[in-house]
Amino acid sequence: MDDSALLEAFEQHEGSSKDFYLNVGPADIGGEPAPWDSAVFAERLRRDVEAVLSLTFDLIRGAADPTEGHTYWYESGERSVSLQVDDPEEGDPFPFGKVPALLIIRSRSEEVATWELAAGLYRDLCSLGTYFILAETKHGDLVTANFDVGDDW
Repeated sequence: MDDSALLEAFEQHEGSSKDFYLNVGPADIGGEPAPWDSAVFAERLRRDVEAVLSLTFDLIRGAADPTEGHTYWYESGERSVSLQVDDPEEGDPFPFGKVPALLIIRSRSEEVATWELAAGLYRDLCSLGTYFILAETKHGDLVTANFDVGDDW
């Protein structure tokens, strides 16, 4: 998907949803599902998000609890970012079992809309080639995905 189509996919939902959720999981390796380790995946995704967004998560507020997953926060006058990585739940419906991490970015700026931040983060994480990403509105409307999610939306 080219940049203009990607921006349009996010922008068309601006009126109905101020929040966009990026559901993230490890991309397949050689056609096979990547091995899952929530701690390793959380650390890798955290580092990649920090690099893409040029920020450092507040690790003092972050939690690494094996029963509650891994949670990281970042807040500034311009944006807030939250990342929650949990193990997939038994029986999670497809495609959500493939993308157990939840990444939310919100604009606090008058100059940049949340949909623009979300589209840029989606694009930049997809460009790494190591993640499956499904973007949806807070109401569960599919925005886009970089893998086949089927027709059941």
